Amino acid sequence: MQDKITVVEALRKINAELRLLPTERVPVSAALGRVLRETIIARESIPPFDNSGMDGFAVRMEDLAPVPARLRLDGDIPAGTEPQIGVKPGGCIRIMTGAKVPPGTEAVVPVEWTSEVEPGLVYVNRCPKRGAYIRLAGQDVKEGSPVVSRGSQITPPVVGMIAAAGYQEIEVNCAPHVVVIVTGDELHLGADELLPPAKIRDANGPGLVAQILDVGGLVTGPLVAQDNPDSLIQALESSQSADVLIISGGVSVGTHDLVKDVLAERGFRRCFWRVRQRPGGPMLFGKLGSQLVFGLPGNPVSAAVCFLEYVRPALLTLMGAAQTKPPFVCAKLGHPVQKPAGMHHFVRGKAVRQEDGQLVVKTTGPQASNLYSSLQHANCLIHLPENCVNPSGGEEVKITVLPWATID
Repeated sequence: MQDKITVVEALRKINAELRLLPTERVPVSAALGRVLRETIIARESIPPFDNSGMDGFAVRMEDLAPVPARLRLDGDIPAGTEPQIGVKPGGCIRIMTGAKVPPGTEAVVPVEWTSEVEPGLVYVNRCPKRGAYIRLAGQDVKEGSPVVSRGSQITPPVVGMIAAAGYQEIEVNCAPHVVVIVTGDELHLGADELLPPAKIRDANGPGLVAQILDVGGLVTGPLVAQDNPDSLIQALESSQSADVLIISGGVSVGTHDLVKDVLAERGFRRCFWRVRQRPGGPMLFGKLGSQLVFGLPGNPVSAAVCFLEYVRPALLTLMGAAQTKPPFVCAKLGHPVQKPAGMHHFVRGKAVRQEDGQLVVKTTGPQASNLYSSLQHANCLIHLPENCVNPSGGEEVKITVLPWATID
């Protein structure tokens, strides 16, 4: 039987098998979740011209000494209209938010600071500072400056910035096609039906599909394989077009854990099986032809955590992401944790920032790998390495924030 390997060795063996997927050009509107494979350069300054940050009046400062001041209304500038006149002594020009400021403008007076007591006359009741409410050209980005770097994953704000930089199509990774197979005779898929005796509902399939979509992959499944070779073979044959195959369950040492043997009969090249970690010790990884195969344990927390620590970074690497794993953050442990030596523990935690800025993290309660709620209520994973033994309250530990979570 193969010895268990370390978490670091498991990551190294996975990374050795990863290759970038091809690129393609897609509309910016269809790029959410993908990884950018070119650097976006601003084609114009953002904003491209000095414009008003408020609905109000363009003024000269010397006409506001003192206030209240009475100014002549010389015209209007709606947004999107090129100014035809400038601000003249004793006068002002009505201007809308986002409109290009006319020549001679030294500040914009918000409309709330003014009153129009008769047609063509504006009373200014408060004096703004010079330059107030004028958004200068290039204040956000200068023309020719990089806006988004190659290797960035495309989020909603990134979509907006790419569009603002003048791009309609961009070069991105091809999204990895991932097939999810869940195994087990105990699974009951009828969500609206009463649960039959000795059956459980499938959490792994929907949970893994959601994690794949969250990272930007294309997913098929979950397919369901019963605990017999024919059913598993049928599911594998339906998955041959995928870049990545994820199999949940059937990878441990039980009599009905058939995944390893069925894969081996089909030419599977095993890179490792079993990692010195908890949860998720009996994890399997290798290649079936050109297909990357991850065999994840059947317990739902084990499957979800193994996806976070191994599958998610692999998918991001295939897509060309510059950052594939969240950075470690230091926090103080809020209470003692029982943890023996010789095993890396990924502990579900809830981190809170105290008034002094210190992060304090506590576990989300019992950490058994079947307790899915322990992950639902977590905002981070606490990383307790192999040489860590029974850390005490107040001890500094490393955490990583979960992709869908924030720390208050």
